[in-house]
Amino acid sequence: MKITFSGTIEIDDDKQSSIKDYGKWLRTTRLLQSLTLTELSKLSGVSCSHIGRIERGERIPGSRVLDKLRKALNA
Repeated sequence: MKITFSGTIEIDDDKQSSIKDYGKWLRTTRLLQSLTLTELSKLSGVSCSHIGRIERGERIPGSRVLDKLRKALNA
């Protein structure tokens, strides 16, 4: 991963693929449990916009966020 002074993050293809795969898993798991973004947000304490960005593969969740989402989804 490379961070430039402008704040841009460059991620190699393998890592970008993993991020998108996690986002797909998160969205699929949320929908299988019939949860909206708002409901998951309330259960996890993670904002709707942040969850949406993770699901689209635009954000890399930190360990605390991952743990909150995992607990909220009982995964």
